[in-house]
Amino acid sequence: MQERVVVEAFARLSKWKGMKKQTLFVILGLVIGTWGCSFSAGTIATPTPTVVDEVGTVVAATLQAFAAPTNTAEVPVSTESPTPTGIQDGGTSISHKGISFVVPSNVAGGAIMETMTAVESNSDAPWDVAPTHLRFTLTNYQLQGKFHEPRIFVYPAGEYEQMNPNAAEQIDRLRKILTGATPMHETLPIVPFFNATPVLSAQIKIIAFPNGGGGIRLLTQYAQYAAPVNNRELFYHFQGLTSDGKYYIVGILPVTAPILPEDEKPEAAVPEGGFPIPTAVGPNQVYYFSVTEALNTLSPDAFMPSLEALDAIFEFMTMT
Repeated sequence: MQERVVVEAFARLSKWKGMKKQTLFVILGLVIGTWGCSFSAGTIATPTPTVVDEVGTVVAATLQAFAAPTNTAEVPVSTESPTPTGIQDGGTSISHKGISFVVPSNVAGGAIMETMTAVESNSDAPWDVAPTHLRFTLTNYQLQGKFHEPRIFVYPAGEYEQMNPNAAEQIDRLRKILTGATPMHETLPIVPFFNATPVLSAQIKIIAFPNGGGGIRLLTQYAQYAAPVNNRELFYHFQGLTSDGKYYIVGILPVTAPILPEDEKPEAAVPEGGFPIPTAVGPNQVYYFSVTEALNTLSPDAFMPSLEALDAIFEFMTMT
């Protein structure tokens, strides 16, 4: 979409009374990507036996083209540390290689850790290029059958920046926000290994890590076309950076909202409080603005899982 069209749309929307300043920024930045066809995140290295135990093969269950892992390993679960204050109904403490967090019991039952081998070059899918990193997949997640798997990725930030220009751009965007820049849709960090772009950004919030650094969370949906917002593809997105610049964290956790249709199909029913797709022109900026505003007015507990429960994963995450 041409920049002039976006600016003109923003100017028209700016005349609406009662419009929130932050949401105007969201609309200004709506740009739909037209990249290729697959999401990817590298390949799996065989875990070192002295660190974790091999437990089997995981087969990818979503439509996204993450490379199918050859080995998985259960993350060691710490039972010594009590559940952090603020996580209701308890949770499972996860600790591996200096990275610790708690999975609230009302979100998931635990996590599987996988070591992803480095991808040093890939001319067909440059977004795959990344250093060796960790991938945590939450088990028994509250939502099943969604487009994305509930996953948290932990990268060595400096290596990732050097290897992948797109990742370097996203980390730079994150640094600017963490040092005071206003979060706007067009300047928010995006998932560096997704071959698509976000159609909206809602429920934006800054989160601090206990031992320095922090990140930003939001609700979003990625697409390669003007897609309707729906509960099959919506997800909670987190990006964080430790204060020493050592770790870069990306969280992708499915979430649903009571006002959204179950999927992207035209016949999907729109719940009360939702917004039908404009039949004449399809999803457009006014549609995305309306959905964003509606999502922003919902309380954290209106979503499934609760946004506060998902926030707690990162609010109590420590890295050494």
